Amino acid sequence: MKRRGTPMWVWACLAAMGLSSCTALSTLADRKSQGEVPYGKETQLAYFEAQTHLLKGDLQDAYTQLMTCVESEPEEHAFHYQLGKIDLDLERYDAAEENFTRAAELAPDNTWVLYHRGLARLAQGNGAGAEQDWTPFVVDRPGDLESLFECADLLLSEGHILPTLNLLDHYETEVGRDEDVRLEALRIVEQTADPKSLGQFLDRALRDFPESDVLQLQLARWFMATEDLTAAEQELNALLNRRPDWGLVHFELAELVTRKGRVPDALPHLRKAMASDDVAVERKVRVLLGYGLFAQEDEEFAAAYDALLDVMMARHGDEPGVVELACDWAYQHNQLDEARSLAEDLLDLAPSSVESWTNLLAILVDLSAWSDMADRAGLAVERFPLNPLLHYYQGLGLRESKRSSLAADAYRAGLAVVLDNPVLEGALASALASALRDLKAFDDSEAAFERSLNAIEDVFVLNNHAYYLAGRHNVPEGRAKLERALECSQRANDLRPGEGNFMDTQAYVLFKLGRFDEALAWILDAQAHGMGTDAVALEHEGDIRWGLEDESGAQQAWQRALDAGGDPDVLNPKLNRP
Repeated sequence: MKRRGTPMWVWACLAAMGLSSCTALSTLADRKSQGEVPYGKETQLAYFEAQTHLLKGDLQDAYTQLMTCVESEPEEHAFHYQLGKIDLDLERYDAAEENFTRAAELAPDNTWVLYHRGLARLAQGNGAGAEQDWTPFVVDRPGDLESLFECADLLLSEGHILPTLNLLDHYETEVGRDEDVRLEALRIVEQTADPKSLGQFLDRALRDFPESDVLQLQLARWFMATEDLTAAEQELNALLNRRPDWGLVHFELAELVTRKGRVPDALPHLRKAMASDDVAVERKVRVLLGYGLFAQEDEEFAAAYDALLDVMMARHGDEPGVVELACDWAYQHNQLDEARSLAEDLLDLAPSSVESWTNLLAILVDLSAWSDMADRAGLAVERFPLNPLLHYYQGLGLRESKRSSLAADAYRAGLAVVLDNPVLEGALASALASALRDLKAFDDSEAAFERSLNAIEDVFVLNNHAYYLAGRHNVPEGRAKLERALECSQRANDLRPGEGNFMDTQAYVLFKLGRFDEALAWILDAQAHGMGTDAVALEHEGDIRWGLEDESGAQQAWQRALDAGGDPDVLNPKLNRP
């Protein structure tokens, strides 16, 4: 158990004896002259040396000197008390308890001794013992709820639920009823008790505090939790009559009418709750997130939801959570310029949040603002160099703005820091492969594609790798590469059957391997699955038919490819073959 709020040793001395460490010797002498402290000079000197060691942090040396004091004055409780405190700090809990027990016997009215013995007992797992000690300690301090709640929190942190509740109950029994104490007990009961016991607790509490708005609100929440929505609504309406502007009540009413299927009736309550200062902005955001689902499905509600966001932005426009919510809403409705503006505001509010950067970068992708994205991603990488996703965004922006060499560097940097994320590793490696193709570094590009597939088997990477291998290699020297292309293409078609583009790749690979009959079947099937007007697929058909010595069919296919927008510099020489 870790102790909290340990007083200074000067304070400890005061609590135990009414002494200041810096004047310990003279004070003891004064008390001796008055017949109060018949200590000898040797004891006084040992005590003074103990205080000096304590102030320097030399606990064991202080302990030795205090033992000398105890040997000469075994009936002085302060010496035992300070020995116990040293034992407590050194985590000698059994010895601490023993010393505190002796101090308590000698000074039964000193409840600070009991407080510290309670710490020693709690550290040994004795929650009931700590409760026993702390009850007189807190009762001796009526109105000092900070001390009461500290003791309760210490007990609760060690899992001693019943002793915690007993301590709070003892306080009310001995000192008097207190609503704050009852609410503290309620917080514990809510987490630990069954619904029936919680209901009984609330019933008793409201009998003791019938005017407590907080307890009545908790009762309404209990009714909602137990599905008694009619009773919950009655309690909430009664509260609303007393406190018409209480945002928490409006939130609960909004949830209640929503659960009853009256979603539009929730809107007036939501407007009041969002405008309320007594509701934490974090809760407002959580509630709006939930109602955002309704807004996506209901056009009328969407308009009202948009208005609620305006209220939130007007009142909490400097809160990152609110700005993020508004940004997401704008993005969902394809208001990309508005979303970008809000994302930039969010970045200004929370520059240390990586999510602020990635939100903006994702929006810039949709806007095709490649140069801006590359610049922004570069700044993000400087701030978060170990985040591979930011390197990916930087590379994407650089490549799309025709800076493939720098893009390749960005992707390599991302691959150097990616850990236990095969999806992102695969994406980075695939993107690197494409950038290297731009640079005509084909061998390195093929190696990057293979790394991508080793990380994760992505159907599009399989197809692209197969197509590029087929485009670069020929038989007989490139047969092994073409066989690898066929393997990738076949796997892509197995994973995504009926995908015309993938079928076209399969046809192309088979063509390069000289398997023209199989290639023709695949290309015709590809055209039947959406590639019938694709210039590349039509060109492939022509190439395959030429390989089959169907010159007329080849010429017709190439002409259709040209008509479909194919490259005349490629197609015309084929059409003009002798």
